[in-house]
Amino acid sequence: MDDKQKQRVIRELNGFLKGRYMGIHQYEHLISQAKDPKLKDLLQRFQHHAKLGAQKIAERIQDLGGKPVDGAGLIGEVREWLQRFKESPQDPKEILHDALIGENKYGIHFSHKLVAGDLDEESANMVDTVLEEDQKRVDELKKLLRQ
Repeated sequence: MDDKQKQRVIRELNGFLKGRYMGIHQYEHLISQAKDPKLKDLLQRFQHHAKLGAQKIAERIQDLGGKPVDGAGLIGEVREWLQRFKESPQDPKEILHDALIGENKYGIHFSHKLVAGDLDEESANMVDTVLEEDQKRVDELKKLLRQ
């Protein structure tokens, strides 16, 4: 892979990584709202998995010679700022619903569009693995919401 392609892959992976951080911050917010210990444990487990995915992506960026971003970026900061004015969910079902929206809409669909096409095979496989983990969380959240 030439330097130009590496830089393109690093840029795409950093964009993907910003989205990961947005999801991690969303979990922090939901965890702080959860009163039920079982729900809090579930959200903490999901957040832990999201952090592991972010760590893998950050390591890949470093392996390519790049510097991983260390936050959600401007869009993420604006989103977090706006979140302060939104009424926070209190009910466990509402919290699960917010987690589902975050994982499914922002975590999976947005991320797929973000990195479509400009990745080398190893990076694309890594992103696919991370998104498969996201899909498992989405499936678990859907199952819990049906109960």
